[in-house]
Amino acid sequence: MDRMQLGQFGEDLAAQYLRGLGWRILARNWRCKLGELDIVAEDGSDTVVFCEVKTRRRIREQIPVPPLEAITGKKLQKLRQLAMAWLGFS
Repeated sequence: MDRMQLGQFGEDLAAQYLRGLGWRILARNWRCKLGELDIVAEDGSDTVVFCEVKTRRRIREQIPVPPLEAITGKKLQKLRQLAMAWLGFS
């Protein structure tokens, strides 16, 4: 499985999980000039949720790496900009 296939596999699992929670998937792999949002969903209370999916091939040293460690301050800023663009504020 190459890197793109692995990413797609992880996003498919994440979307399936969110649907299982009763969430509605509004968009997947939404792109604009700023970049891409992996999943945009709506939870049961009409809240729009922007999901960044990180798929790992394996766990290093058998110690799970918290996914939030993959979201740097720069990445978080980019996600905020993308969310605002998706919502139509830019």
